[in-house]
Amino acid sequence: MSDFRGVSHQTLSNYLNEHFLGSEGGVNAFRAAADTWKGTAQEAALLSLSRQVLTDQEDLRRMIDSLGYGSHPLKLSLTHVVRAVGRVNPVNLLRRRQAGLAQVELDVLIGMLNAKLAMWDTLLLVAGKDPRFDTALLGDLKLRAADQVNQVKGIIEATWEERFFAG
Repeated sequence: MSDFRGVSHQTLSNYLNEHFLGSEGGVNAFRAAADTWKGTAQEAALLSLSRQVLTDQEDLRRMIDSLGYGSHPLKLSLTHVVRAVGRVNPVNLLRRRQAGLAQVELDVLIGMLNAKLAMWDTLLLVAGKDPRFDTALLGDLKLRAADQVNQVKGIIEATWEERFFAG
């Protein structure tokens, strides 16, 4: 890694790898949420979202690799821990759809997606001074993240009454 236009490679590498680590939890959080909604239309939507998030994660991994910012062994170990914890889904352990925790679970998913969206925005700013980034890909990833937020909002709009109103 050369000192490309003054970029702090340590900061950028850490930033990208930390988001990658977070994406492990995100993929599994969507799968866990799908378990909450098992047997409903929302299950299929959440499984689709988990696949979409996984695709974005793969794009992020390729980006990290292309920049020469491979993962640190400790971060690889943490990835396995985050993957396991995300599947357990501590937000809604009982997988109850009619509980307030089901809403919190959906809110957390939106929060994760908004964090990913903010990362793409930040990387688009970095790309303005670092031409190693594929701005077309970053723009596409930003649009995908915004669409994923809207998909989760659609699930909330389709299901909020069962949580907040009896009968």
